[in-house]
Amino acid sequence: MEHSETSPLSDLLKIYTQSAHQQLEKKLVMKMKQVNTPAGYIKLLGLFYTYYHALEKNLQPHLNIPDASERRKADAILADIKALGGELPGISHNVPQPMVNNYAQALGAAYVLEGSTLGGIIIAKMISKQLGIPAATGFSFFSGYGDATVEMWNKFRNFLNALPTAQHFAAAEAAKNTFLTFNEWATTYESVFEV
Repeated sequence: MEHSETSPLSDLLKIYTQSAHQQLEKKLVMKMKQVNTPAGYIKLLGLFYTYYHALEKNLQPHLNIPDASERRKADAILADIKALGGELPGISHNVPQPMVNNYAQALGAAYVLEGSTLGGIIIAKMISKQLGIPAATGFSFFSGYGDATVEMWNKFRNFLNALPTAQHFAAAEAAKNTFLTFNEWATTYESVFEV
Protein backbone atom coordinates (compact mmCIF):
# COMPACT_ATOMS: atom_id res chain seq x y z
CA MET A 1 0.00 0.00 0.00
CA GLU A 2 1.46 3.34 -1.04
CA HIS A 3 1.72 5.40 2.08
CA SER A 4 1.95 9.07 2.63
CA GLU A 5 2.10 10.73 6.01
CA THR A 6 -0.01 13.59 4.74
CA SER A 7 -2.97 11.62 3.35
CA PRO A 8 -5.72 10.70 5.77
CA LEU A 9 -6.51 6.98 5.95
CA SER A 10 -9.96 7.52 4.42
CA ASP A 11 -8.27 8.85 1.24
CA LEU A 12 -5.78 5.98 1.16
CA LEU A 13 -8.61 3.44 1.52
CA LYS A 14 -10.47 4.99 -1.39
CA ILE A 15 -7.42 4.47 -3.63
CA TYR A 16 -6.52 1.03 -2.22
CA THR A 17 -10.03 -0.37 -2.70
CA GLN A 18 -10.88 1.37 -5.97
CA SER A 19 -10.76 -1.67 -8.26
CA ALA A 20 -12.69 -3.97 -5.88
CA HIS A 21 -15.19 -1.16 -5.21
CA GLN A 22 -15.82 -0.58 -8.92
CA GLN A 23 -16.34 -4.31 -9.59
CA LEU A 24 -18.93 -4.59 -6.81
CA GLU A 25 -20.62 -1.32 -7.74
CA LYS A 26 -20.95 -2.39 -11.38
CA LYS A 27 -22.60 -5.67 -10.34
CA LEU A 28 -24.96 -4.04 -7.81
CA VAL A 29 -25.98 -1.16 -10.10
CA MET A 30 -26.81 -3.70 -12.82
CA LYS A 31 -29.03 -5.57 -10.33
CA MET A 32 -30.67 -2.33 -9.16
CA LYS A 33 -31.48 -1.27 -12.71
CA GLN A 34 -33.26 -4.61 -13.25
CA VAL A 35 -35.57 -4.12 -10.26
CA ASN A 36 -39.04 -3.55 -11.69
CA THR A 37 -41.35 -5.31 -9.21
CA PRO A 38 -41.71 -5.15 -5.43
CA ALA A 39 -40.71 -8.84 -5.32
CA GLY A 40 -37.51 -8.04 -7.21
CA TYR A 41 -36.77 -5.21 -4.79
CA ILE A 42 -37.36 -7.53 -1.82
CA LYS A 43 -34.87 -10.01 -3.29
CA LEU A 44 -32.32 -7.20 -3.71
CA LEU A 45 -32.86 -6.17 -0.08
CA GLY A 46 -32.38 -9.82 0.87
CA LEU A 47 -28.96 -9.79 -0.79
CA PHE A 48 -27.94 -6.78 1.31
CA TYR A 49 -29.53 -8.15 4.47
CA THR A 50 -27.76 -11.50 4.38
CA TYR A 51 -24.34 -9.90 3.84
CA TYR A 52 -24.79 -6.98 6.26
CA HIS A 53 -26.31 -9.15 9.00
CA ALA A 54 -23.33 -11.54 8.94
CA LEU A 55 -20.78 -8.71 8.77
CA GLU A 56 -22.36 -6.64 11.54
CA LYS A 57 -22.34 -9.71 13.79
CA ASN A 58 -18.60 -10.10 13.10
CA LEU A 59 -17.90 -6.40 13.66
CA GLN A 60 -19.80 -6.09 16.93
CA PRO A 61 -17.07 -7.29 19.34
CA HIS A 62 -14.39 -5.14 17.65
CA LEU A 63 -16.04 -1.92 16.43
CA ASN A 64 -15.90 0.00 19.69
CA ILE A 65 -16.79 3.48 18.51
CA PRO A 66 -19.32 5.50 20.54
CA ASP A 67 -22.14 5.37 17.96
CA ALA A 68 -21.62 1.81 16.69
CA SER A 69 -25.16 0.69 17.56
CA GLU A 70 -26.66 3.58 15.54
CA ARG A 71 -24.68 2.43 12.53
CA ARG A 72 -26.14 -1.06 12.20
CA LYS A 73 -27.97 -1.44 8.91
CA ALA A 74 -29.36 -5.01 8.95
CA ASP A 75 -32.35 -4.09 11.12
CA ALA A 76 -33.35 -1.30 8.71
CA ILE A 77 -33.12 -3.71 5.77
CA LEU A 78 -35.26 -6.27 7.61
CA ALA A 79 -37.82 -3.56 8.44
CA ASP A 80 -37.96 -2.59 4.74
CA ILE A 81 -38.48 -6.21 3.66
CA LYS A 82 -41.35 -6.58 6.15
CA ALA A 83 -42.87 -3.17 5.24
CA LEU A 84 -43.06 -4.37 1.64
CA GLY A 85 -44.76 -7.59 2.71
CA GLY A 86 -41.72 -9.76 2.06
CA GLU A 87 -39.97 -12.47 4.01
CA LEU A 88 -36.33 -13.11 4.68
CA PRO A 89 -34.64 -15.48 2.30
CA GLY A 90 -33.77 -18.75 4.05
CA ILE A 91 -30.00 -18.82 4.24
CA SER A 92 -28.42 -22.23 4.14
CA HIS A 93 -25.10 -21.02 2.80
CA ASN A 94 -22.12 -19.51 4.54
CA VAL A 95 -21.90 -15.84 3.64
CA PRO A 96 -18.28 -15.01 2.69
CA GLN A 97 -16.79 -12.39 4.98
CA PRO A 98 -13.56 -10.41 5.39
CA MET A 99 -11.37 -11.39 8.34
CA VAL A 100 -12.25 -9.16 11.31
CA ASN A 101 -10.31 -9.90 14.49
CA ASN A 102 -9.44 -6.43 15.76
CA TYR A 103 -10.41 -2.76 15.79
CA ALA A 104 -8.40 -1.80 12.67
CA GLN A 105 -9.98 -4.57 10.59
CA ALA A 106 -13.43 -3.68 11.94
CA LEU A 107 -12.95 -0.03 10.94
CA GLY A 108 -11.79 -1.08 7.47
CA ALA A 109 -14.87 -3.26 6.94
CA ALA A 110 -17.17 -0.60 8.42
CA TYR A 111 -15.67 1.92 5.95
CA VAL A 112 -17.42 -0.01 3.15
CA LEU A 113 -20.79 -0.11 4.94
CA GLU A 114 -20.62 3.53 5.98
CA GLY A 115 -19.46 4.71 2.57
CA SER A 116 -22.44 2.99 0.97
CA THR A 117 -24.82 5.35 2.81
CA LEU A 118 -23.56 8.26 0.69
CA GLY A 119 -25.08 6.94 -2.55
CA GLY A 120 -28.14 5.35 -0.97
CA ILE A 121 -30.50 8.28 -1.45
CA ILE A 122 -29.83 8.27 -5.21
CA ILE A 123 -30.52 4.51 -5.27
CA ALA A 124 -33.77 4.95 -3.31
CA LYS A 125 -34.97 7.53 -5.86
CA MET A 126 -33.97 5.35 -8.80
CA ILE A 127 -35.70 2.19 -7.50
CA SER A 128 -38.83 4.00 -6.31
CA LYS A 129 -39.13 5.56 -9.78
CA GLN A 130 -38.68 2.14 -11.45
CA LEU A 131 -41.38 0.67 -9.21
CA GLY A 132 -43.64 3.72 -9.47
CA ILE A 133 -43.95 3.97 -5.69
CA PRO A 134 -42.89 6.79 -3.35
CA ALA A 135 -39.58 6.31 -1.53
CA ALA A 136 -41.42 6.42 1.80
CA THR A 137 -42.17 2.80 2.64
CA GLY A 138 -39.45 0.22 2.26
CA PHE A 139 -36.54 2.59 1.69
CA SER A 140 -35.17 3.22 5.18
CA PHE A 141 -31.97 1.26 4.40
CA PHE A 142 -31.16 3.17 1.22
CA SER A 143 -32.11 6.46 2.87
CA GLY A 144 -29.15 5.96 5.24
CA TYR A 145 -29.19 8.51 8.02
CA GLY A 146 -31.44 10.88 6.08
CA ASP A 147 -30.40 14.51 6.55
CA ALA A 148 -27.64 13.40 8.95
CA THR A 149 -25.89 11.14 6.38
CA VAL A 150 -22.99 13.50 5.61
CA GLU A 151 -22.53 14.34 9.29
CA MET A 152 -22.45 10.61 10.21
CA TRP A 153 -19.93 9.93 7.42
CA ASN A 154 -17.68 12.75 8.66
CA LYS A 155 -17.86 11.43 12.22
CA PHE A 156 -16.90 7.97 10.96
CA ARG A 157 -14.00 9.42 8.93
CA ASN A 158 -12.69 11.01 12.14
CA PHE A 159 -12.58 7.59 13.85
CA LEU A 160 -10.93 6.10 10.79
CA ASN A 161 -8.36 8.85 10.37
CA ALA A 162 -7.37 8.62 14.06
CA LEU A 163 -6.18 5.03 13.55
CA PRO A 164 -2.41 4.73 14.17
CA THR A 165 -0.31 4.43 11.00
CA ALA A 166 0.92 0.96 11.98
CA GLN A 167 -2.66 -0.33 11.67
CA HIS A 168 -3.46 1.26 8.30
CA PHE A 169 -2.59 -1.82 6.23
CA ALA A 170 -4.86 -4.08 8.33
CA ALA A 171 -7.75 -1.63 7.84
CA ALA A 172 -7.06 -1.33 4.10
CA GLU A 173 -6.96 -5.10 3.57
CA ALA A 174 -10.22 -5.52 5.51
CA ALA A 175 -11.89 -2.80 3.42
CA LYS A 176 -10.72 -4.38 0.15
CA ASN A 177 -11.80 -7.85 1.31
CA THR A 178 -15.22 -6.49 2.29
CA PHE A 179 -15.78 -5.34 -1.29
CA LEU A 180 -14.44 -8.66 -2.64
CA THR A 181 -16.50 -10.90 -0.34
CA PHE A 182 -19.66 -8.87 -0.93
CA ASN A 183 -19.09 -9.27 -4.68
CA GLU A 184 -18.57 -13.02 -4.18
CA TRP A 185 -21.80 -13.23 -2.13
CA ALA A 186 -23.74 -11.25 -4.76
CA THR A 187 -22.73 -13.88 -7.33
CA THR A 188 -23.65 -16.80 -5.03
CA TYR A 189 -26.91 -15.15 -3.97
CA GLU A 190 -27.90 -14.60 -7.59
CA SER A 191 -27.58 -18.29 -8.44
CA VAL A 192 -29.30 -19.51 -5.25
CA PHE A 193 -32.04 -16.93 -4.86
CA GLU A 194 -32.55 -16.01 -8.53
CA VAL A 195 -32.30 -12.26 -8.11
